[in-house]
Amino acid sequence: MIGLEWHAHSFGSSSFDDSDSDNDSYQTDLDFRSHLHRYPSNESSDSSGQAQYHLDAFLESVVAREDLPDAYELSVTPDDFVPSDPESESSDQHTEYDDEELLILKYTRCALSTFSQRQTTSPDQHIKAVGTFMSGLCTVVSDWHTFGYRLMDFREKQAQCTSGTLGTTTVPSTRSSVTSNDTSALLAPPAGRDCAGLTVVWPDDLRPFAMLFPWERYHEGPDSLPFLVDLRTPSRPQVRSKRCKSFTLQEGVPCHECAEIAHHITRLADTARNPKSHTNYRFLGLAHMQDLAKAYADQTRQLKLQGLNDSRKYMTSLTQLDDYHRLLMAISEQDIPRLRQIINVVLHNGASVREIVNKLEDALEGAYRPQGYGADDLDIATLVLSLGGRQLLFALNQSLGLPSIRTLRTRCTFTTLTPTIGPIRNEQLDENIRSVVLSSRTNITILRGVSLMVDEIALEEMVVHLGRYNKIAGLCWKHSHVVDHVLRTYESAVTIAQKIQDSDVHLGKELTVIGVACFGEDELYPILAAPTCKTEDARDMEGLLARAIERWNATGAASVIGPVWSFATDGDATRRAAGHRLFLKNPLSPDSELYGILGNMPGLNTMTGDAEVTLDFDFKHIFKRFCTLIRSPSGIVLNNGRIINSMMLVRYLVWLPAYDETSVIKLLHPDDPQDVPWAIELMQAIVDFSKSQHAILNDSFSSDVETRADLMSITLLSHVIESILMPFINTKLSLSEQVHHLSCYSHLAFTIFRVHQRSFMPFQLYYDTQTAVKNVIFNIAKQQVLDRNSPFFLGDCGDDRLELMFGRSRMIGGHNSRCTYSQALDRLGAAKDIDAWRRGREIALFILTSSQIDPINYSFAELFCDPGTDILRPLGMNKYFGIAEEDPDDSSCVPNPLPAPVSMPSQVLETMMPDSEAGEIQVADMSTEDDDEEPMLTFEEALTTECVSDVPGTPFHHFPTDPSIPALVQGPGIRADDYLLYKDRWIHKQTICRLVINKEFISKSFNRLERVRGYTKVNKRIDMCAGRITDQNSFLVGDVFLTILRSARTISIAILRSISVTLNDVSRSSINTTSLKACRTTAKVTGQLLALMLTVPSPSSPLLFLWNGGYIKSRSAIPGTTESTEHVVIVSVPGFLVEPINPEPTYIRLREDVNSDDFLEIQGGQSTWQVSHGSLQAACEILWMKAVEAKLPLKSIACITPSDTKAFPYQLFDGTPAVVSVEACNLLAASEGERITICPLCEAKIPDMRSHIGQHILRALTNTPESVSLKEPVGSVLPCGFCGRSGLPECSITIKVPANGPPVWETKCAYQHTFKYGFVETGSKNKPCRNVPLKCLLCHPALPPEPGKSIRRSPVVSVDAIWRYNMPNHILNGHEEYSVPGHRASGVPLPAAVWDSVKLTDLEQNAARIPQAHWQVGHEGDKENVSSSKSRTRKCPGLESAASLPSKRPRTVVQPLQPSRTLLA
Repeated sequence: MIGLEWHAHSFGSSSFDDSDSDNDSYQTDLDFRSHLHRYPSNESSDSSGQAQYHLDAFLESVVAREDLPDAYELSVTPDDFVPSDPESESSDQHTEYDDEELLILKYTRCALSTFSQRQTTSPDQHIKAVGTFMSGLCTVVSDWHTFGYRLMDFREKQAQCTSGTLGTTTVPSTRSSVTSNDTSALLAPPAGRDCAGLTVVWPDDLRPFAMLFPWERYHEGPDSLPFLVDLRTPSRPQVRSKRCKSFTLQEGVPCHECAEIAHHITRLADTARNPKSHTNYRFLGLAHMQDLAKAYADQTRQLKLQGLNDSRKYMTSLTQLDDYHRLLMAISEQDIPRLRQIINVVLHNGASVREIVNKLEDALEGAYRPQGYGADDLDIATLVLSLGGRQLLFALNQSLGLPSIRTLRTRCTFTTLTPTIGPIRNEQLDENIRSVVLSSRTNITILRGVSLMVDEIALEEMVVHLGRYNKIAGLCWKHSHVVDHVLRTYESAVTIAQKIQDSDVHLGKELTVIGVACFGEDELYPILAAPTCKTEDARDMEGLLARAIERWNATGAASVIGPVWSFATDGDATRRAAGHRLFLKNPLSPDSELYGILGNMPGLNTMTGDAEVTLDFDFKHIFKRFCTLIRSPSGIVLNNGRIINSMMLVRYLVWLPAYDETSVIKLLHPDDPQDVPWAIELMQAIVDFSKSQHAILNDSFSSDVETRADLMSITLLSHVIESILMPFINTKLSLSEQVHHLSCYSHLAFTIFRVHQRSFMPFQLYYDTQTAVKNVIFNIAKQQVLDRNSPFFLGDCGDDRLELMFGRSRMIGGHNSRCTYSQALDRLGAAKDIDAWRRGREIALFILTSSQIDPINYSFAELFCDPGTDILRPLGMNKYFGIAEEDPDDSSCVPNPLPAPVSMPSQVLETMMPDSEAGEIQVADMSTEDDDEEPMLTFEEALTTECVSDVPGTPFHHFPTDPSIPALVQGPGIRADDYLLYKDRWIHKQTICRLVINKEFISKSFNRLERVRGYTKVNKRIDMCAGRITDQNSFLVGDVFLTILRSARTISIAILRSISVTLNDVSRSSINTTSLKACRTTAKVTGQLLALMLTVPSPSSPLLFLWNGGYIKSRSAIPGTTESTEHVVIVSVPGFLVEPINPEPTYIRLREDVNSDDFLEIQGGQSTWQVSHGSLQAACEILWMKAVEAKLPLKSIACITPSDTKAFPYQLFDGTPAVVSVEACNLLAASEGERITICPLCEAKIPDMRSHIGQHILRALTNTPESVSLKEPVGSVLPCGFCGRSGLPECSITIKVPANGPPVWETKCAYQHTFKYGFVETGSKNKPCRNVPLKCLLCHPALPPEPGKSIRRSPVVSVDAIWRYNMPNHILNGHEEYSVPGHRASGVPLPAAVWDSVKLTDLEQNAARIPQAHWQVGHEGDKENVSSSKSRTRKCPGLESAASLPSKRPRTVVQPLQPSRTLLA
């Protein structure tokens, strides 16, 4: 708006006419006038010299002249801006000048007319013109219309200024009275007092103020600007506040209201500088609107162009869709050979889809065939060749276009192993090293460390014929030298079959494979594949391993590829012994480059083989065996002797959020115990569990004493597991951190093994793990010497790469592990920083200090000072464990076959059941009739079903011509050396091998576990679902129980912690208590014998036994040495001798009756449990009664021989046993030939048991009270004269009465002792008791003499004897027809001889302290029955004739023993 000037005036409120305003419009104090229409601008003249007015220039700047309407020149002329009457300015000062408004209306109509005429023009020009005009004019027109601008009468204003009445004259509200001629007084303030407003200081980097000013806000009302604008000088615009006072106190300085406008101007400048995209248009200036209009125009053009382009794309896409539809139809309707190759070739050449369709049509017609093969094509063809042979590859080449055998030979390299036919020879190893290893590494010059690996893979036990060598293969390499491997005649095959039958040579059961792997590389190179019969010993394997290393060096491979650093194997015992002899025979020389690195590592075993080769074991096998050990019922002994096994882990692993009881059982007892992922998951679960139980472990006052003790042992186990597991599975560990873990494991295992030996882990597993750690340290040192800059990976150790190759070979066989020897050769060819050691020791020391192990066992500095002690020789004496033949079997390996019963922990003592009660194990009769078998076909009959095999091979060789020999069928692939002549028929040698040598062949199972002979399912002997830990009335593994044990000559109570429970030889995690304690149960509980401490006795508190955290131990010899070591006593007892208890927790530090130094094995804990002496004694009596009821022999009770005789049996402070069974001890002493001196009834110590018991019996018969309380009453029915009990089988007594000599009696009572029968029967003052066994004359009468003789001779036989004091009861019950004085008056009087055996003397009744009122009554008036008490009987009294006596047999009533029972408190 260069051609417009704006005059801003401020008026009072009287300048408005309220009657002319409404809600939608209002008046403003703005006089908008243009003065430049009277005075043309010199700057706005065209080339013709014609003056242009500023408004014309503005209009023509937005609308082209040729686009203006024709009436433009007539409607807008300079005359329109000049008054018709020049004098009217002065004559009529109040005339309104509407020419300004008319001018604006004319310009508006002109613009509208112009745009209406240009409706037919292009849209772009139309939009541009509209946008430009609107940005420059429409805003102004809108302001005029909205605010009702008035043109003021210049003359009237001038007159008012001249008369000086400006400040007092009221201005009309309808029209301004300022004239247009008098502009000097327009803004003139009072002299010296007028406010000139504020000059706008507009930034120079912005466009003009008028173009950026937001005119939409130039009004009165909400959101309006608080000032007026004067644009008379566009370069210096002025602004004045609407509240301006029109005067100021200081001339040249704006008033306070105008001065405040400065910050509004600054804000407008900031807004105009960079307006936001979402800014409302009312806040934008004319220039901004012009920019927006241009942007919309550009966007319109872009959209139009995009629409045109999209139209072409759509047409092209439709055409391409048609082509793709043709391609899809071609592919769906026809099987196009090598479709992918055709498409790849065409696309590589940049052809279109239409060209692809054309090529496919040519391929269907046979006119085109692609020749290129990719790597995938070659791999598929190689796999087809390996699986199906040449015939399958040829068929697929013709049908699917796979590469042919010729293409494979040209493009690929095939690995071919030289077979081992016969014994292993140097030539076979040399040829394989050259062809398999050296030939494939011609372009590799970097020296690497080399690891040799040996392992076996399953092999079908059958012989195969190798046509290339014209020999048979598949016989064991150790014994195959006894046969000729060339089938020259049919009799050769028969001879080989006979030698196999006679076991002179064997079929290969497995295939021994030796492979070569370089450290830092993934490739494995097999150099030997020999069938084995698994009868090789350590010497044979030692020679094989030494031969492999020797040939590696002899062929130059050591100088070209690298030296042999280690020889890796699995846990095979034969190879372990061979490797020990071969690779642990030389100490590391001080001249070695390794000595400076390894010599300062205390405890590291530095024994090596020749050329410093070390033995290595596979870490995956170690993980499997570790988990097998954890899962075994015997478990692992940790800390001070606590056992942790699978049954206990079930109780704790369910605490982890990720596991429930089912998943834990599956984890601990998987179907395949050799599943490595399951093993690693189990080990990780134990580690995670121990890390989540710090709250219980740190609570030294925990009342759950047993749980805390278990968690301490599990934590130690987790440290051992984590240190051996993490280096191989945590990829974030550095090499130094890996060695930290391995060193920590080595020192932890060393310490625990010193304490518990094979109770901690088998000798073999300890040897393998420590050897593997040692090998890692040696290999790292060798890598530092060879090349310090080369990386070293822990996974390169072991024989895992050989296992991977075995896996590939099984995959090549369709996941079939069964293969013949020839198939195995093809498949193997196709599958083809150290200071951390000290840091690891420090970590181990930190762990061990918090354990319950004696510190003497981890004083590494002192222990390793002994040159014969290191990690492989933990007990010193230069003794290695796990390699001697006399070492116990490795329990960490799955047994082969698995034993039927559940294996008990080592060194277990067992209380055996008597055979009559436990029952004998009935062995099933295995002698069954032979199955019906089809008759074996003869060789000729078998041949009728065979045909000549077409085996592709080398070119045909002609036989020597012989007219009597039938001609061999000729053809491609038929070789004469592959056939034998048998009865005028040519038979292939492979057919002869199958029908003659392999006639009894049985294919092995696909299932690896079922190939184990005597296979038993792993979980068959474990029942984890039998009961739950939450079941009521259940006895859980880990609970504490009581039983009785034998030690020396005492039978005492023992407290044990259960570690396993079995029922019918099936291991269980829990069992119902009722079933456990049943008399005839087959349940067994195995536990560890706990050590107890006795409290100091005091009158106010009973005696208590507290667990000191330890276990009773005994000594055992170390195999191969004269030394011995201690182990925890483990006892297995039958269920009926188990008495579960729930001891009461207590706090050690709060007690004054114990010495806290006796509880150091609790290791920081302040709590334990206690049980009272009375409860133990009551339980001991109950258990002994159960043993008596079960007729348990004393010798079958487990006998304990502790290393500390004061630890068990539990003793009082005076050294006497605290809780024992007196009766059991007496019986035990008697069973060992000693006389019992303790009365079983009153527990008095007496010299003559028979006399003492006789007095008890007399007092019981006469109802005479005892002077002391009896522990057990006298038997009610015919009590034994030695022990006073009734109904015990061992107390039955027999007697023989010879014709000459004293009677001879016999009994098995434990309290029996010898005595002189004649002297005792007579009685004396010192020993008045006459209770002796007698022969009842009523039951066994004497026969009368034979006719003519005085006596009758009869054989002397043993008969049941009756004790004298039991004779009255015997007669009363067995002979009812006789009278008994004092008991039964009616009946036949007793014979004199019988009465003599019944009557008692006054002396013995008086000695028994029987009142006379209770004395025995005699037969008065019967002289025969009256005898003087002082009369002595004859030494051999004659027996009266008993012819008149009744012949009725006596009846003896025997009742069971009625022992007293004391309930457990």
